[in-house]
Amino acid sequence: MDKLIFDAGPLITACRFSAHNQPVIDHILKCCQVAVAASVRDEVIIAGARYPDARIAQQRIEQNRIVVLSPPENPDLETLIAVYDLGDGERDTILLAEQANWQDAVLVIDDHLAYLVSDRVGKQKRFLLDVLVDLVEARKMDKKLAAEIVKAIRTRYPPTFVEHTLLVLES
Repeated sequence: MDKLIFDAGPLITACRFSAHNQPVIDHILKCCQVAVAASVRDEVIIAGARYPDARIAQQRIEQNRIVVLSPPENPDLETLIAVYDLGDGERDTILLAEQANWQDAVLVIDDHLAYLVSDRVGKQKRFLLDVLVDLVEARKMDKKLAAEIVKAIRTRYPPTFVEHTLLVLES
């Protein structure tokens, strides 16, 4: 898991919460390349301009630590996805996995419908909580740090998801 394509929800979460006095996104950027669709950038930065997480996302984009890409044309996949009436960000996040050099990327999607659509069209996807577990298993992130991050972002997820993730990290 070297490349991650973030949807808006997980990007906001990763920029809003901190562990070890750093935004969660910075811990992820230490071990992974991160890309977002232009529509996700707009959703997070423009629509959320009054929030600190929007400023953090904007800074990481301006520093080229988060890459902003436009999804390539893929009429067949676009037609399949269109029937689900996803938001622009969710649709473009899935389509971005068709971008050259990002086809092996893992989509970081917490939206339930977009997660299911990603599965139906054969894209690798994970919840942000599961990305943290994967990074620990790949020895790219310390287990204690991952647990701290999970505890920091716990308000964004159902309690059972958080408990499950913490149990996996403790094993």
